Amino acid sequence: MSYVLGIDQGHSETRAALSDAEGRILAFGTANGACHSRHGMDVAMRTINQAALDALDRAGRTADEVGIMYCGLTGADWPDEYELLHKHLLALNLTRNVRVTNDTIIALRGGTWADYGAIVIAGSGANCAIQSPRGEEFIYHFYHDCDLQGGIAIGERALKAVYRAQTGREPATKLTPRVLAKIGKSDVDHLLRADVEGRLSQDEVKEIAPLVFEAAYEGDWVACQIIRAFGEGLAELVAAGLVRFEMAGLEVDVVLSGNIFKGPGHLVEEVMIAGIHMVAPQARLVNARYEPVVGAILLALEALDIDITDRVRQNIEASSKALGLIRIPS
Repeated sequence: MSYVLGIDQGHSETRAALSDAEGRILAFGTANGACHSRHGMDVAMRTINQAALDALDRAGRTADEVGIMYCGLTGADWPDEYELLHKHLLALNLTRNVRVTNDTIIALRGGTWADYGAIVIAGSGANCAIQSPRGEEFIYHFYHDCDLQGGIAIGERALKAVYRAQTGREPATKLTPRVLAKIGKSDVDHLLRADVEGRLSQDEVKEIAPLVFEAAYEGDWVACQIIRAFGEGLAELVAAGLVRFEMAGLEVDVVLSGNIFKGPGHLVEEVMIAGIHMVAPQARLVNARYEPVVGAILLALEALDIDITDRVRQNIEASSKALGLIRIPS
């Protein structure tokens, strides 16, 4: 029997999942996150190899039984990078049948059974992609605005709001004491100095994001405005992509993936759907059912011309539950 190997490589973690041809996911392995353009190609390939071998070992299988490896990789942004990544993935000698795509595409497939749609990923960073019924793809990559880059962007917006409130250009906000306590600073002057001198790490900044949601749920005007602006920006990305491929009149799934959409409540989603419906009234938001690595498995099966039948779907669902690959448990 030939097996399929799905790879999801992000900045925070690299995941590999092994499935049989019937959609039964046998095991998944993990390794550190990496991006070839940030951490170097050797590091990116080493972590993929580690995760893949971990999955194979857990399943009691070997690389010569793998019929295809489908990889969704962060940092796969420019056409020449796809070719370069493909070359290095082949060199791992896990299989001679290797497919490479951006990690947004496997996340999209993990959230809809349709072969077209839109995906918005908002975790530490963010991205957005559109796939048309004709198979066309548009991935925002570096066109994705800096102030929409997930938790990091929300944290930066919050810092700016705290500074503006300190100078009277913004109303007083519950974010100020929360951010000071989180970062461990006695006052805004010390917070600002640490920021200006580059002593706030990206991890510290992104950890501010949950505070914004907490304050917004308590009715803090400043926090609500941050969430509103963030959601409107994401809606704009989706709407423009749907218009680009003449999909505005279709019933289309807009898949949500990433930690920003795992939290309690639906503030961002409510703003997004209002903005999207102004352009595409039949679009619907769908919080991705599966982790992106499951999307890679589905794409791998389809690449082998295996029909995604009801039986395959049932196997995907049951094995994903067993392995903890459901994004938001029901």
